[in-house]
Amino acid sequence: MDLKQIYLFLLILSAFISISVFEIFVVIGVLWAFYEFFKSRKIEGVLKLPVLVFGGVSVLSTVFFAPKMIAKSIEEGIFQFLYFLKIKADRDLAFKLIIFFIIIGILLLPVVFYKYYRFSQPIPVWGSTFETGQFYGMFAVMSAFLGFYFYKEKDKKFILFAFLSLLFFVVLVLTHRRSPLLGFMIAGYLSFIVLYLNGYMKKVLFWGANIFLSVLIIGGYFYLSKTDVRFQTLNDILLGKKEISFNNLNRISNSRVGIGIDAVNVIKEDIKQGNWLNLLIGHGVRSGYYLPHKYSPKNWYKYESVFILSEFIEKGIIGLVAVIAVFFLAFKRFITVRIKEPFDIVAMGLFVPLLIHLIGSVFTFFWDALLPMYLLLFKIGEMYFDSRYADQQK
Repeated sequence: MDLKQIYLFLLILSAFISISVFEIFVVIGVLWAFYEFFKSRKIEGVLKLPVLVFGGVSVLSTVFFAPKMIAKSIEEGIFQFLYFLKIKADRDLAFKLIIFFIIIGILLLPVVFYKYYRFSQPIPVWGSTFETGQFYGMFAVMSAFLGFYFYKEKDKKFILFAFLSLLFFVVLVLTHRRSPLLGFMIAGYLSFIVLYLNGYMKKVLFWGANIFLSVLIIGGYFYLSKTDVRFQTLNDILLGKKEISFNNLNRISNSRVGIGIDAVNVIKEDIKQGNWLNLLIGHGVRSGYYLPHKYSPKNWYKYESVFILSEFIEKGIIGLVAVIAVFFLAFKRFITVRIKEPFDIVAMGLFVPLLIHLIGSVFTFFWDALLPMYLLLFKIGEMYFDSRYADQQK
């Protein structure tokens, strides 16, 4: 294992232990990436342009309009340049990474279940139930990929990983976090499509897997409908027991309706006042500290609504286009994966953390504290499949 791979595993481990230590490793990786760039004058990856634009606009708009948040703009913008760190990806590294994530998922279970028993919330070592949902959503899909690989290889270990995938899904449901659940669901369906298109799922298995996943999702929804006031309110509206009102919609959306109205009003005011630079590059990261709040909590620094509004406020039309480009290119890269051998299914798990995050970010923000790691893992997945394709061409 070379120095860069040691760094990678320490980065991943720190992500689950301490966000402060994780950010130290991110800074090291970003500086390393800058060094490599100045040495080779070359950057790689399908996401390179939108990541560069997003990082640049985040800092630029903040310097102009929200100078108190310059440090945060570096964290939310420049830290994403970890994507450019060059790590040679091969079968051995891909397998170790996926296994490493699953082992971390297993080791975190006692912590998560203890905190669920003690405080009624499945919280990991740091963070909230949102982080638990994100973690166990990606653990579940990675385990499913590994299980499917062993199934194709006629290895009975597929039973173990199928069980772990179900167990991780249960933890995901216990978090009551809708964004990671949505991410898990869509990533799961898309994975079935990729496997089917590559000839690794026959029609019977394809439809059986889709039905099984749908049953899991429906079961999770019924559980949440009994235990979560947001789902209960939504059901009451659908059944006609409650009316569609601002308060009910705000309750279902965790105040996102009110936040969205405030965001629209900010954009309207920019257009009215002719604030074209704000419309172009936004008001800066966490600019809610000085922008108006009429329908949303005044102490919220972010307009956390639908990402189109949220990103527009902070990074303007340029930043929003960059985020949309990341969505398009990331999902295109995943869907067009060419599976040459069964092990490639395992390597697909490297794409999963970013994809689940992106789907969840539709109702939050593109930025997340662990986004640099998700981007780097996606890049390693790209490099793995690019090298596999190059080997086939020889």
